[in-house]
Amino acid sequence: MGERIGVLHVVDCLNVGGTERQLFELIRRQDRARYRPLLACFKPGGELLPSLRELGIEPEVFPLRGSLAQANTAFQVARMAMMIRSNNIRIVHAHDFYSNVIGVAAASLAGARSIASRRDLAHWLGGTQRKALRLACRMADAVIANAAAVATQTARDFGVSDDKMHVVMNGIDVEHFDLQAFRTPDPLLPGGSVVTPRVCMVGSMHLPDKGHADLLEAAAILRARGVRAQYLLVSDGALRAPLEEKARALGVADDIVFLGRRSDVASVLVRSDVVVHPSWSEGFPNAVLEAMCAARPVVATRVGGIPEVLQHGVHGLLVDAQRPAELANALGRILANPLAGHVMGLRGRRHVESEFSLDKMRHTVEALYDALLGRDALDEAPPLHAANG
Repeated sequence: MGERIGVLHVVDCLNVGGTERQLFELIRRQDRARYRPLLACFKPGGELLPSLRELGIEPEVFPLRGSLAQANTAFQVARMAMMIRSNNIRIVHAHDFYSNVIGVAAASLAGARSIASRRDLAHWLGGTQRKALRLACRMADAVIANAAAVATQTARDFGVSDDKMHVVMNGIDVEHFDLQAFRTPDPLLPGGSVVTPRVCMVGSMHLPDKGHADLLEAAAILRARGVRAQYLLVSDGALRAPLEEKARALGVADDIVFLGRRSDVASVLVRSDVVVHPSWSEGFPNAVLEAMCAARPVVATRVGGIPEVLQHGVHGLLVDAQRPAELANALGRILANPLAGHVMGLRGRRHVESEFSLDKMRHTVEALYDALLGRDALDEAPPLHAANG
């Protein structure tokens, strides 16, 4: 057995988000006989820190100060390059925007191979940020996208060649999800009529692009048709107060329940009848994947990577983004035929089990590591043209 390969994972923070959870699961499953994972981040603390420490991972913090156009940024790049050299790191795997910019630069300075990650459609980036990301993607030895739609856009907009572009879809720990799902929700969900269905949405309320307002309008359309439901909105953010006001203005405030941030999302999902994801822009939809794992039918928009996960009419229904009337019609179809929704949910669960395991994700990533280092391993991470073929 040769020397273990040092891999430095770089991420912005260690809070519980989609990117951070995928990183944690990758580190947790990484083959320690072959790889030696280390972790760097830009913000101290975070909900995942205790779990990482249980794995023997103590992150090194490289604090940034506002804009990247500061002397401190160059200092942190140099610090990270020193860490890479002193720990004999062979691969730097960056997982989000800031880590792409800092991590790839540090790897280049230290002479290590680098992987940048693209996990969304970059709709939130400003002009300067897009230029920095473009440079990082072009400097990296490989770029991982979590959906073919993201890979296609990255290749087109950031000038990444097909041979550097790889699609590695997210995975989910089905067994752990099930253990969480069948615990009693804490706090308990609000009561309601036994005949009133529950519609659940999980999405940050920091930006309007998750489509909460569209769901509220769809709820008002359905209510006007005499179709009532209890809508559970999970998460929080700056837009919560305006959304609460909009619900009152539409006359649906008594149907809408703002649950805030929850650590028991799985148990909320399995106690819902339908899950809705009306996003305007999406990379890989973890919320959709979790809803399918909960065996629930999903009504979602056909944007980004969503159609790569959810097949229309099989696992749920797809609608155009920013079309509340279409959203209402699709929700109404499933609410009117719960048996058909149940079948869609079961199909979704089987699809997740067969196609989106975390072990499959880990094997694909490790095969890419081996390919970058020229080791004898089959490159299971398909280049862009193969992923779309």
